[in-house]
Amino acid sequence: MLTIRLSRIGRKNLPFFRIVLTDHKLSAKKGYKEVLGWHNPTKHESVMNVERAKELIAHGAQMSERAAKIAFKQSNDEIFKKFIIVRDRTRVGKDN
Repeated sequence: MLTIRLSRIGRKNLPFFRIVLTDHKLSAKKGYKEVLGWHNPTKHESVMNVERAKELIAHGAQMSERAAKIAFKQSNDEIFKKFIIVRDRTRVGKDN
């Protein structure tokens, strides 16, 4: 199964990610088939080929949650919402 996910390429304490298409069993760093974009979390910038991602999803590819959030932020297309998990924001731990 093909997966669209992030692959870290940044140096120590300076994260930078590629958005890649890879087999879900292989490493995202070495086993990717195609680069679909990039994401810079320090400057909150990202660029992604959304049209190509839609084609891959139509052919059965899955997305990681973070890659889906980046794609949804860029395009506001509902196709990416099915990969985003809505979590309850309740605090877990000791009661004060």
